[in-house]
This record gives sequence, C-alpha cells and structure tokens, in this order.
Amino acid sequence: MGLKRSDVLITRPCSMDVYRRYRATGLGWGFLPEPDRRGLPPDEEMMRDVDEAHRCGVKFQGRVELDADWMGMIDYDSNFMESTVRDLNNKPAVTWWAHTYKGHPSYHFCTNAPGYRRYLMVQLRRVMEAGADWLMIDSAIPTIGALNARYGGCFCQHCMAGFRDFLKEDLDPRARGSLQTGDLASFDYRDYLLSRGFTDERYRAEILAFPATIPLAQEYFNYQWREVNALFREFKRYAQEFGEDVPMSSNSPYYWAEFMYAVDAHDFYTNEMEYRPPEEEVLPSEPIYTFKLADALGKLVAITGVPSAFEPYRLNDRPGHIRLWIAQAYAHGHVFMAPDKMWTRRFAGQPDRWYHSKPGDYEDLYHFARDYPDLFDGYESAASVALIFSNNAVRQYLGERLSSGHLGGQNRSAPKTDLVQACLALSAANVPYRIIVAGDDWIDDRLLDADLSQFRAVLRFEPSHLNGEQEAYLSSAAIQLVTWSTSAEIINAVGHDVTAAGAENLSLVPRIQPGNANSPLICHLLNRNYDPQTDSYRKESHVELTVERGMVGRIYTSATLFAPGQAPVAVDCRASETSTTVTIPNLGMWAILKLE
Repeated sequence: MGLKRSDVLITRPCSMDVYRRYRATGLGWGFLPEPDRRGLPPDEEMMRDVDEAHRCGVKFQGRVELDADWMGMIDYDSNFMESTVRDLNNKPAVTWWAHTYKGHPSYHFCTNAPGYRRYLMVQLRRVMEAGADWLMIDSAIPTIGALNARYGGCFCQHCMAGFRDFLKEDLDPRARGSLQTGDLASFDYRDYLLSRGFTDERYRAEILAFPATIPLAQEYFNYQWREVNALFREFKRYAQEFGEDVPMSSNSPYYWAEFMYAVDAHDFYTNEMEYRPPEEEVLPSEPIYTFKLADALGKLVAITGVPSAFEPYRLNDRPGHIRLWIAQAYAHGHVFMAPDKMWTRRFAGQPDRWYHSKPGDYEDLYHFARDYPDLFDGYESAASVALIFSNNAVRQYLGERLSSGHLGGQNRSAPKTDLVQACLALSAANVPYRIIVAGDDWIDDRLLDADLSQFRAVLRFEPSHLNGEQEAYLSSAAIQLVTWSTSAEIINAVGHDVTAAGAENLSLVPRIQPGNANSPLICHLLNRNYDPQTDSYRKESHVELTVERGMVGRIYTSATLFAPGQAPVAVDCRASETSTTVTIPNLGMWAILKLE
C-alpha cells in the first residue's frame, strides 16, 4: 500500500524513539548504502535502519539517487567519465554539490549512458534487498534536466547515437531536406549545431525557447522525454521483482513541464518546495498549487521544505510558524513530513548545518492525523470551479524565462503562470476549485473525458495553448466558460460557496467523498492570524461558517469540531433551505469541522 492522507512520515532515518514519538507510519528519504556510521558495512547498516523502522511499524522508503550519489558512480565504474553529461564543447557538466571526491567534482551523469543506467539499477537492487517497502527516485533531475540554460547538454556519445536512431524513426523525410541533416546514418547533433555557428553560450541561451528556435531542438527534447519516461517505468518494473506492488515515488518537481514524466509510474511524490519565513508570507502560497496539480494527476504528495527553507528557523526558532505548514498540507489532503532534523545548508570547507526541533514542537499535529484518519482518508477537494491546466502553456513559460536563467529542477517554486496566479487568488478568497489537465504530446489529456457539468464555472486562460479538439470541447460544453482577467472579476462571477464571519484571515478548505452523496462534509479551518514576535496565533471566537447548498447539493443538521490536542466538541448547527451555518466557539491555528 502506498501513501495515505493520514500517514505520518519522518524525513530521514532516525532513532526508534523519534519514530514512536511522532507515531510515524513511513520514512521519506531512506539513505543509500554508504560508508558506515555505526561500525557496520554499508549494506548491513541500511538493513539495520530498515529493521529499526519496521520494528516501529514504519514503512521504509529506499532511494535511488540521480545526483547526490555521484561519488558512488565514481567508485562503481572505472570508466565513469564516459557516462558524464557533456555540453556543446564536450566538457562534462558539474552539478551544484560543492565538494570533490578522489580529485573529481560532482559530475552530472547521463541517464542514457549504459554504464550509469547499470549503476542506477544496482542502487535499486541494493535498496530493495535491504528490505525497503517503498522506492523513491531522488533527485529526479536526470538528463532531460540537463537540457536547460544551466548545464547546456547533453551531447555525450550515447545521446548522439540515441538521437540519431530516433530521427531515423520519427523525422519526416521531407523535413530532412529542409533541415539539411544529410545522411542520418552518420548524423551527429553536436557536429550539426557547431557547423551552423551555434556556441555553447548561444545554445544555453536558446534551448528552452518554445516554440523551438534551435533546429531539431523540439525533436531532441522529445527524444530525451521518451527515454526518461522509459527509464522511470523501468525503475517501477524492476522494483516489482522484489515484492508485490512496490509503491514508487520521486522527488520530481512535476509542476515544471520538463519534469512531469512517467506520471503513470508514480504512486505518489516525495517532494521539496520553497517555504518562506513569516515576514514574507504567513500561509505558504506556492505549495497550494503543488497540491492542486497533484490532485489533478491523481497523486498524493509527501512534502517538506527545501533545505534553505529551514535555515531561518535554525537561526530563530519559531516552530509555531512551521506548524502552519504542516496543517496546510494535511488540510489539502497531503502529508508534510515531520521536520525533526532537517539539513539546511552546505558550503565548501564548512560543516553541514542542521535545524533540530524540540520535543513537543509538532507531535500533537501528527497524533491528530493518526487519531482521526476518517477525517482525512477518502476525502478529496470540493470544487465549484475548474481551472484548465495546459502543459503547453508551462512549456511556453519556460521559454519566456530564458533571460532570467531558468535552472530546471533546482527551481523548487511554482512557475508564475496565469494558472498559478489564479489558483492562489481563488485560494485566498476561499473559492473551492479543481485543476483539470489538458494534455499535449508529453502528458496524457484529462480534459476531453472530464465531466464539466459539475462545475459552476470553468476558467480558461488566454492564450490557452490548447489544441483545436480541446478548444472545441470547452466551447461546446453547457457551462459558464470564464476567461481569466483579474481575481476580483472571477470571484464576482463564480461567487462564494463557503464563507466565515466574525474573524478575518481564515483559510477554508472543504473536502468531500466523491461518489458518496450522503458522506459528511469536512472543512479545514486554518488561522492565518500569526504573530511572528510571539510565534503564536490569535485565538478566534464565535466564528460563523456558512456552507451554501449549491456546493454539494445538500444541507446539514449536525456539526462536530475537531482540533489537535482537544476532544471533539458538538457545535451549534443551523440549516435553511439554501445553506448551513455553524457557530465555532473557539478557533486556534487549525481545526476540522465535520458536517453531517
């Protein structure tokens, strides 16, 4: 079984006491076999980590590393240089890790290189043979991630040979003449670009343009896209040789177009996002889009902050604010991994830095999810509005960002597209919505089979970047089709289905059980009235929550309030023909209202 909405994950292997203190059910980042820390050979040490997790009832997620284990590749393959990503000048690409190993920098290895693929499968085998329950691919920025302005690749011999074969199969014979490819039997894409005056600098500056400006760039992306999808499906297939239905996740920033690969091979995502200190924003905004897009893909997310997100809290301990990160993820149906010990930074020649939580900082939030799984599992977002996601639009946005030096997978924040801005605006206004994915040649389409009649409005964007069939489907549907302009106009057009009176700065997240008209309505209430000086939340009292009948087609006659560390309380519930109103006597940082 994979990730559940009520699960509690620890980010990294820890003591059995920590597992039990959080009542953890899973582990996010299980280490690779590595040099011993307790006097054990690497594989035996990992087996001990797995055994300790299992003794605490914790599912162990082992990982295959696509960047952090570059040292292991150097040890594994004496010909490791043949597997490095190469730029247009045939220079090996170096990743962001600051340290060296055996006189070598942190090379970026090519996932199309046979030697490196063998090593990746060796990693997978060692992890699974150690007893891991789940498999995670980390950091999922393989060769297609090198096709950006930072790395300028890949032009290794393996990619050149693979692309040559790809063109033989896929390139229209009529295009061969106009592109002047010559005899494809001897075609080399690197030589082809160099002969046309492309430099490494120019290639890096233009590679993400969409539509493509570099000849054959789109075909090259398609080739790399096909190969990385095949690799991830092979990871999934191979893992099944070690157990029945082994779940697989990845640390893929799927909210960027070039990393939404092999969605079908993922059971869930294990992800890092940018989180900001309260002086910049109290309630995290961009993770909301991450959660909503995962919902649209039918996946759950086990999330945490990028390492640098915890550095301000290492310097100024404010667990109260991080508690809101945790509550927000669970409110949206996803899991924020317990931040017990978090790596924050590394500089060359300096020791690693760590954020350490204190006992009592977060445990009650995780116990809350474990005590009331029926408030989380089986529920999905209620939605009055649908937003159309176009993968083509995100690809276009990448091209527009060329001048700002897009860094591919190292950008762990959401793309600032109109869709993202609309998501954040509707969330801030407490308008429940859902994203529907309009696919392209890279990802499966979910729009043409979607039942749009369930939504009061469907929000599209201009330019839409949809194909003709998708545009026709939207135009013919008997729905209110609204084009994004400003948040105020959209909110006025769609109205409000759930509102709160008596308090400001509340985030309301209603959730339903799809297909069960008689199920309770769950509404999470997040209190954004945070004081960074005291690291606390203003207590609100006598809050009136109103749910319009139109959102779910029914009214409710009873209500129960749940909150971390408190016993459930029946609260006043009043129903009319058109709405249900509930009075909440007291509200802290997070509460869940159950309407029946």
